[in-house]
Amino acid sequence: MTNTIPSLPTVSSSAVMNDSSTAPTSTKPNAAAETAPQTEAVTLSDAAQTTTKLLSAAQQSNGVDQTTVARIRNALASGSYNVAPEDLAQAMATVLKATGK
Repeated sequence: MTNTIPSLPTVSSSAVMNDSSTAPTSTKPNAAAETAPQTEAVTLSDAAQTTTKLLSAAQQSNGVDQTTVARIRNALASGSYNVAPEDLAQAMATVLKATGK
């Protein structure tokens, strides 16, 4: 995933106030910066891409089933919550398949 970010608009030297705590800057405009807009590209790692997809899916979901969350939370607190390794492996495989891994 690559996002292209346009450059920020340049600020004229008359718009910047120069005080004694900053070094003086040149008042000559940079001709190259004024003629051609510059862009920067950002490439996300695989982990960041997966996180972005999961975040997007969570934001588009209908919400959280609070009853199920409470039931699982109580089971965890009482020590009675168990997950079969096969079920966990299947859930992980489903997520990885959905994210294209």
